[in-house]
Amino acid sequence: MNVIFIDDDEDLNFLQSRMCTRSQVINHHYIANNAQDALVYLSETQIPPDVIFVDLNMPEMNGFQFIERFEDNFSSRFPDTQLYVLSSSVSEKDRKNSLAYLSVKDFLVKPLTQDKMESICLQQVNS
Repeated sequence: MNVIFIDDDEDLNFLQSRMCTRSQVINHHYIANNAQDALVYLSETQIPPDVIFVDLNMPEMNGFQFIERFEDNFSSRFPDTQLYVLSSSVSEKDRKNSLAYLSVKDFLVKPLTQDKMESICLQQVNS
């Protein structure tokens, strides 16, 4: 299982990286501090991501902009990749807008727990 996290919160990224390291499910993970770094990574990687967790509220390029670019430029290259919006927002509008994208599987409110992350990854493996 290969996972990408995209979030500008360095503390959260540290915790998510530790969860991945402890996980029996995740073989490889990449942490992007912003959406632009994630797009560069996607253009260069040979490891197809199974799951991408993306924050909505980030400077320069927000999560919605990342999702649009992913769908325009990478969805054909990575057709089985599922995106999960992982946000501190509890706005119903953000949830509906997120779920309107074809590549977005679900909208999750932070924090992501180890159990939830592994459950999502196992669902992806079993689908």
